[in-house]
Amino acid sequence: MTIAQVLPDYSGRCITGVIGSLGVGLATTSPRIDDLSTAVRGATGVVLVILDGLGDDQLEARGRLAPVLSGSRLAPLTSVAPSTTAAALTSLSTGVPPGRHGLVGYRFALGDEVLQVLRWKVSDRDAARSHPPEQIQRCSPNLRIRGTAVPYVGKQAFATSAFTRAHLRGSSYVGVAGVEEMPSAVVDSLAGSSLVLCYHDAIDKVAHAKGLEGDFDDAVAAADDLVAAIRSAVPADVAVVVTSDHGQVDIGSAKVDLSSSADALVARRSGEGRFRWLHAHPGEAAELHERARAEMEASCWVMSRREVVSSELLGEVDDEVVDRLGDVALIPHADVFVPDPEVPKEHQMRSRHGSLTSAEMHVPLCVVT
Repeated sequence: MTIAQVLPDYSGRCITGVIGSLGVGLATTSPRIDDLSTAVRGATGVVLVILDGLGDDQLEARGRLAPVLSGSRLAPLTSVAPSTTAAALTSLSTGVPPGRHGLVGYRFALGDEVLQVLRWKVSDRDAARSHPPEQIQRCSPNLRIRGTAVPYVGKQAFATSAFTRAHLRGSSYVGVAGVEEMPSAVVDSLAGSSLVLCYHDAIDKVAHAKGLEGDFDDAVAAADDLVAAIRSAVPADVAVVVTSDHGQVDIGSAKVDLSSSADALVARRSGEGRFRWLHAHPGEAAELHERARAEMEASCWVMSRREVVSSELLGEVDDEVVDRLGDVALIPHADVFVPDPEVPKEHQMRSRHGSLTSAEMHVPLCVVT
């Protein structure tokens, strides 16, 4: 059975257009999402809740567990490519695709090194000095309203991280110790801003550790309770909008890989299991592409760097960003992942994301009344 790719809709219903569609005085050039703009029209303020890791497919299957979210769904949006946190959250905050902002995946090449974005590390070493976040991600996040910083409510542990500096600079980070503090922090933040963002990561964490069964269901229900609590806490004329960065597939440790002879053409790998970049030894990129296509097409979409760039899968790719990509992309359409020997613990994950399937690419858009 051929599985259809879900491509990022950068010119229409994509997470890149969410913040710019809220009508709260932000200067933005991203395309508007018409039904979202209509739904929040007349609101005195907006709270945007970002539920990391909740795909629209997963929400639709759990309607009875999340009545608040399910009862307020608009048509879904697409994530970006790759459909992963580092790329997607940065596209949410900047309004541009990964090819523009440059955080093109969970791990990507910087010269001879590979940067792990969420922890901002190279080979388990902190890389904030050698690769300053403000230089690696140069697009200004769209998080100031007439010169005033937009509040962003999230875990205190993330407040000063390098990734926060990369994708949230210009905002006013409001750190909380736990989820129970989020509604009151949102209310307090609305006193000084017509827009407040609130980020909750529990769904994604549970999915990676436990898969998409009992604990995941509990996490979705708890997130629904959080949204309900925020809706109850804020004034009636403040709109509460909910979206996500990506969805999930539950595949456990099922993997697929190159033969040893084809792998001999690979100097290193980057990306992640559901969007794996292969970096060829000098002069061997064309052969690697040919071998990878012959061996992996049954389970993966196999694309050369040129094909990825020309297709605008990552949007328009800036010149300085092209070198962060590998030579060949392996993007699984089957329920498998492509491993990287440099990330030995990766096999411990149950659920994953990054590819172009509906389960990973479609995210919810809700306006909670």
